[in-house]
Parts: sequence; structure tokens; C-alpha cells
Amino acid sequence: MLTATSDPATERRLAELTAAQITELARLAADDASLAAAAWRYAAVQGGFGGAIGGTALYRFWIDCEAKPPVSLILKILYLRRGETATSPYYWKREYELYRARLLEDLPARTFIAPKIVQLRDFGDSCWIWMADYADHKTSWTFDDYRAVARRLGRMNGSMVDRDLPASDWLAQSWHSAIVPGLADAFAALPNSLEQPLARITLPLDARDEIMATWRDRELFRAALRQLPQTLCHNDAFRRNILHSDAGVVLLDWALAGRGGLGEELVSLVALALYYSGFTQEYAARLDQAVFHAYIEGLREAGWQGDARLARIGYTCGMTLRGLAGVKQDINLLIDPSQHQELRNVHERDSVEDIAAFFAEVRRFRLVRIAREARRLLAS
Repeated sequence: MLTATSDPATERRLAELTAAQITELARLAADDASLAAAAWRYAAVQGGFGGAIGGTALYRFWIDCEAKPPVSLILKILYLRRGETATSPYYWKREYELYRARLLEDLPARTFIAPKIVQLRDFGDSCWIWMADYADHKTSWTFDDYRAVARRLGRMNGSMVDRDLPASDWLAQSWHSAIVPGLADAFAALPNSLEQPLARITLPLDARDEIMATWRDRELFRAALRQLPQTLCHNDAFRRNILHSDAGVVLLDWALAGRGGLGEELVSLVALALYYSGFTQEYAARLDQAVFHAYIEGLREAGWQGDARLARIGYTCGMTLRGLAGVKQDINLLIDPSQHQELRNVHERDSVEDIAAFFAEVRRFRLVRIAREARRLLAS
């Protein structure tokens, strides 16, 4: 058996899994009470670009069954982060609680399916989520794929506007607004950070004053999001978390989910798409419009007939606040030499200076240009 964790408790628990336990998991995953596990193996799954906040591990299990086809499963382990409260935007246990509350078992028709949960275990210092394994049939996306996903997101959000949701602390509240207080130290330290050459490349002088003005006006954007029609938002619905499988279109990784304003759901879909190869300002503008119009179509199909301008406010204000978070993230990555090889691998570029300049170019769209539009919408 393979293991790739340095956590002793996890290593012990993985090693102590029995044939009876693995058999039970296989039976639940395959809906076949006659299965018997003959052998099994597992390996760590790489998170890849856009990986979740630290404190998680992902494993794929392959189970050979007696006289039956093999079964594969995913084990997602969430690790306790001490000092973190349930109201944190990155609360470590949120996804586990969502599945335990069975909140995602009946997502609206023609939207998505949540992964099938096979078993949940709470060990105190970690939670284990055993789920079905899905093969993704799309290795790359076209504009039509982005439109189709945006339409599904619109249907999902539109179907759940003002729906009663659990009054639980662990359900995120206006996630894009909630991440802002955690950025204060990074913006206060920005003058010192900009002594680093890579930080100056990624935050060039001609954009710096406007970005700082956006930071000073952050409460304007946060307040706007609170005034919008509220719905259940995934908040991390981008390409890697959406699988086109035989079972349907699966929406994974609900770790950031909670109440949010209409339009906020599109932020991750667009923002993270800009970091894949082929980015230009023209491409970003085309993607932005295509995705937004498809999202509005989905809202209409779900029965929401409100003013599309409200959804555009949600999208642009959410994108602005997430763009501010991107300033902190990008600078932290660039000024830490230990991160440079991973940046080269992820972005398929040899020069870290080129990556810093690429980040700056993306920021001109996802923060500078979008913040300008958000201001215009809020002023009209």
C-alpha cells in the first residue's frame, strides 16, 4: 500500500483499515451488497492549480473485488486548524458539515450533482469524507463549455434565491466580503513588500494607486453584496472542481459554500479561467460577457425575473474583493523563493519575472477594470 502523508495519525489510521471496512465502503459506493474486497491500494492525489486552502489531503483508493469489477473511491481528509472558528471564511470543517447536514443531496434539476458521499468519519483532529470517484470526460473547455456551466450556475442560484438555509455558524456568510478583514495586514505591509523587485513587477506603478484606492473603498463593495438577493453559493466553481461524468455534471469541493448575493457565483469561474494559457485582455472581456449572459439565462430559466443589473453588481463587487485577495496571494508567492519552482510548474513558464508580469496583466482585468465597472454600477 502507498502513503504520501507525513501525519502520523493519518498514517496509522490508513494502515489500520481492515478488509471488512474496505468491503463496506466498496458495497456502499457500488450499491452492491454482494461485493467482497480482495485487495486494495491507494495513492495521494495532487491538488494542482487552484488548490484549496491548506489542511486537506486527497487519496484515491482502488479496490479489487472477488469475482466483481474493481471499485475506486476518493478519501478527502480535512485537518483541524486550531484557533479557527466556524465563522471563518476558510473554516476547516465546513464541507464535512454540509455533507452531514445532507444539504446538497437535492440540488435543483439541470444544474449539478454533488459527489455521492459513501461515509463520513469525525476523528476530532480530522474528518474523513469517503466519496465516489468520477471520471472527467472533458480535458479542456471551449467557450461553449463555460457558457453551459454558467447557465447551470444561474439555474442553481435562481432556484435557491431566498431559500431557507441552516442557521449554522459553519455556513459561510457573504464569503467574498468575509475574506477582506484578513487582507489588512498585507496591505499595511505593502510598502515594505514593494521593496522586492518581483512585487514591483506584479504591482506596477501605473496600477498601484488605483488598486490602493479600491482597497480604501472596500466597504463600498462589501455593503453592496449584503443588499443583493441571497442564495446558496458554492464560491469555488471553477474548471477543476467541475467534472463532466457519466453520472452527470459533478460539482466538487464545497469548502467555501454559504449564503451569497446573486452574481457572486461567477467570480471563481471567470477569475481562475484567466490564469490558464492564452490569456489576453480581449479574451477576458469575451469570456466575461459570454459567461455573464449565460448565467442570466439560467436565472431566468429558474424563474428569477429580477433586474440583471443586480447580478452584475454581485459579480463585479465579488470579483473586486477577490482581486484584492489576489494581490496578497500573488505577492506572497513571488517574494518566497521556495514557491518559485511550483509557480514555474503550474504556469508552464521558465521565468518567475514573466510570471509576475503575467499576474499583473491578469490583475488589470480582474481587479482594475472590473472595479471600475463596479463603481459605475453602484453610482448609477
